[in-house]
Amino acid sequence: MAEPVDLSPYRTLLRREESYAIHALIYAAENPGAAAAKIAGDLKIPPAFLAKVLRRLAQAGYVENRQGRNGGVTLLADPANVSLLDIIENVSGPFVVDTCQTKTRCATQERKGYCRLNVAWVNASLAIREVLSGVRLSHLIDPPRTGEARKPRALRRMSADA
Repeated sequence: MAEPVDLSPYRTLLRREESYAIHALIYAAENPGAAAAKIAGDLKIPPAFLAKVLRRLAQAGYVENRQGRNGGVTLLADPANVSLLDIIENVSGPFVVDTCQTKTRCATQERKGYCRLNVAWVNASLAIREVLSGVRLSHLIDPPRTGEARKPRALRRMSADA
Protein backbone atom coordinates (compact mmCIF):
# COMPACT_ATOMS: atom_id res chain seq x y z
CA MET A 1 0.00 0.00 0.00
CA ALA A 2 1.29 3.47 -0.88
CA GLU A 3 2.44 5.85 1.82
CA PRO A 4 0.00 8.71 2.52
CA VAL A 5 1.06 11.98 0.95
CA ASP A 6 1.95 14.74 3.40
CA LEU A 7 -0.15 17.69 2.25
CA SER A 8 1.15 20.09 4.89
CA PRO A 9 3.62 21.86 2.58
CA TYR A 10 0.87 22.68 0.06
CA ARG A 11 -1.35 25.72 -0.06
CA THR A 12 -4.38 25.50 -2.28
CA LEU A 13 -5.78 28.20 -4.53
CA LEU A 14 -9.35 27.29 -3.55
CA ARG A 15 -10.81 27.78 -0.10
CA ARG A 16 -12.24 24.67 1.56
CA GLU A 17 -15.83 25.85 1.17
CA GLU A 18 -15.31 26.37 -2.57
CA SER A 19 -13.90 22.89 -3.03
CA TYR A 20 -16.62 21.36 -0.84
CA ALA A 21 -19.30 23.22 -2.82
CA ILE A 22 -18.03 21.82 -6.12
CA HIS A 23 -17.78 18.28 -4.74
CA ALA A 24 -21.25 18.54 -3.14
CA LEU A 25 -22.82 19.71 -6.41
CA ILE A 26 -21.26 16.82 -8.32
CA TYR A 27 -22.48 14.41 -5.64
CA ALA A 28 -26.01 15.88 -5.70
CA ALA A 29 -26.12 15.57 -9.49
CA GLU A 30 -25.01 11.94 -9.39
CA ASN A 31 -27.14 11.02 -6.34
CA PRO A 32 -30.40 13.01 -6.52
CA GLY A 33 -32.14 13.32 -3.18
CA ALA A 34 -29.17 12.12 -1.11
CA ALA A 35 -29.30 13.15 2.53
CA ALA A 36 -26.86 15.85 3.60
CA ALA A 37 -25.48 13.48 6.26
CA LYS A 38 -24.74 10.87 3.56
CA ILE A 39 -23.02 13.48 1.40
CA ALA A 40 -20.94 14.67 4.37
CA GLY A 41 -19.94 11.11 5.27
CA ASP A 42 -19.10 10.02 1.73
CA LEU A 43 -17.12 13.19 0.96
CA LYS A 44 -15.51 13.32 4.43
CA ILE A 45 -16.77 16.85 5.04
CA PRO A 46 -17.68 17.95 8.58
CA PRO A 47 -21.53 17.95 8.62
CA ALA A 48 -21.82 21.45 10.10
CA PHE A 49 -19.45 22.83 7.46
CA LEU A 50 -21.39 21.07 4.68
CA ALA A 51 -24.63 22.57 6.04
CA LYS A 52 -23.09 26.04 5.71
CA VAL A 53 -21.96 25.29 2.15
CA LEU A 54 -25.37 23.86 1.20
CA ARG A 55 -27.05 27.03 2.51
CA ARG A 56 -24.87 29.12 0.20
CA LEU A 57 -25.57 26.80 -2.73
CA ALA A 58 -29.31 27.02 -2.02
CA GLN A 59 -29.15 30.83 -1.84
CA ALA A 60 -27.42 30.80 -5.24
CA GLY A 61 -30.25 28.65 -6.62
CA TYR A 62 -28.08 25.59 -7.29
CA VAL A 63 -29.72 23.14 -4.88
CA GLU A 64 -32.72 22.51 -2.73
CA ASN A 65 -31.95 20.94 0.64
CA ARG A 66 -35.06 19.55 2.33
CA GLN A 67 -35.02 18.06 5.80
CA GLY A 68 -37.01 15.07 6.99
CA ARG A 69 -38.09 11.67 5.79
CA ASN A 70 -38.61 12.68 2.15
CA GLY A 71 -35.84 15.26 2.23
CA GLY A 72 -32.45 15.36 0.64
CA VAL A 73 -30.30 17.50 -1.60
CA THR A 74 -31.57 18.04 -5.12
CA LEU A 75 -29.68 19.83 -7.89
CA LEU A 76 -31.87 22.62 -9.31
CA ALA A 77 -29.44 24.23 -11.76
CA ASP A 78 -28.71 22.88 -15.21
CA PRO A 79 -25.16 21.48 -14.91
CA ALA A 80 -24.42 22.56 -18.50
CA ASN A 81 -24.99 26.19 -17.48
CA VAL A 82 -22.85 26.19 -14.30
CA SER A 83 -19.09 26.69 -14.48
CA LEU A 84 -16.50 26.16 -11.76
CA LEU A 85 -15.98 29.92 -11.73
CA ASP A 86 -19.72 30.45 -11.16
CA ILE A 87 -19.66 28.13 -8.15
CA ILE A 88 -16.52 29.67 -6.65
CA GLU A 89 -17.81 33.21 -7.04
CA ASN A 90 -21.27 32.36 -5.69
CA VAL A 91 -19.69 30.81 -2.60
CA SER A 92 -16.94 33.37 -1.94
CA GLY A 93 -17.36 36.43 -4.15
CA PRO A 94 -15.38 37.71 -7.14
CA PHE A 95 -12.11 35.90 -7.85
CA VAL A 96 -8.80 37.76 -8.17
CA VAL A 97 -5.27 36.56 -7.54
CA ASP A 98 -4.32 39.56 -5.39
CA THR A 99 -6.37 42.34 -3.82
CA CYS A 100 -4.13 45.02 -5.34
CA GLN A 101 -6.06 44.30 -8.56
CA THR A 102 -9.17 45.76 -6.96
CA LYS A 103 -7.60 49.18 -6.47
CA THR A 104 -7.47 51.91 -9.09
CA ARG A 105 -3.80 52.39 -8.24
CA CYS A 106 -1.89 50.03 -5.94
CA ALA A 107 0.74 51.33 -3.52
CA THR A 108 3.54 50.63 -6.03
CA GLN A 109 1.70 52.51 -8.80
CA GLU A 110 1.23 55.47 -6.48
CA ARG A 111 4.93 55.40 -5.54
CA LYS A 112 6.48 54.66 -8.96
CA GLY A 113 3.74 55.57 -11.42
CA TYR A 114 3.54 51.98 -12.72
CA CYS A 115 3.47 48.43 -11.38
CA ARG A 116 4.72 45.47 -13.37
CA LEU A 117 3.50 43.06 -10.67
CA ASN A 118 -0.08 44.26 -11.01
CA VAL A 119 0.01 43.43 -14.73
CA ALA A 120 1.22 39.91 -13.87
CA TRP A 121 -1.60 39.48 -11.33
CA VAL A 122 -4.23 40.70 -13.79
CA ASN A 123 -2.95 38.35 -16.50
CA ALA A 124 -2.87 35.40 -14.07
CA SER A 125 -6.42 36.18 -12.88
CA LEU A 126 -7.71 36.40 -16.44
CA ALA A 127 -6.09 33.08 -17.39
CA ILE A 128 -7.42 31.27 -14.30
CA ARG A 129 -10.90 32.79 -14.78
CA GLU A 130 -10.91 31.62 -18.41
CA VAL A 131 -10.00 28.04 -17.46
CA LEU A 132 -12.50 27.86 -14.59
CA SER A 133 -15.30 29.36 -16.66
CA GLY A 134 -14.65 26.77 -19.39
CA VAL A 135 -15.24 23.81 -17.07
CA ARG A 136 -18.94 23.12 -16.71
CA LEU A 137 -20.43 21.06 -13.92
CA SER A 138 -21.82 18.76 -16.62
CA HIS A 139 -18.22 17.89 -17.62
CA LEU A 140 -17.58 16.53 -14.12
CA ILE A 141 -20.68 14.42 -13.58
CA ASP A 142 -20.55 10.69 -14.27
CA PRO A 143 -23.42 9.51 -16.46
CA PRO A 144 -25.97 7.25 -14.75
CA ARG A 145 -25.04 3.59 -14.85
CA THR A 146 -27.41 1.37 -16.80
CA GLY A 147 -27.91 -2.32 -17.40
CA GLU A 148 -25.95 -4.89 -15.43
CA ALA A 149 -24.17 -2.40 -13.18
CA ARG A 150 -27.47 -1.14 -11.69
CA LYS A 151 -29.09 -4.53 -11.09
CA PRO A 152 -28.86 -5.92 -7.56
CA ARG A 153 -26.17 -8.57 -7.23
CA ALA A 154 -28.67 -11.45 -6.88
CA LEU A 155 -30.39 -10.43 -10.13
CA ARG A 156 -27.04 -10.19 -11.95
CA ARG A 157 -26.27 -13.79 -10.84
CA MET A 158 -29.67 -14.99 -12.01
CA SER A 159 -29.17 -13.32 -15.40
CA ALA A 160 -25.75 -14.91 -15.74
CA ASP A 161 -27.11 -18.37 -14.87
CA ALA A 162 -29.88 -18.17 -17.49
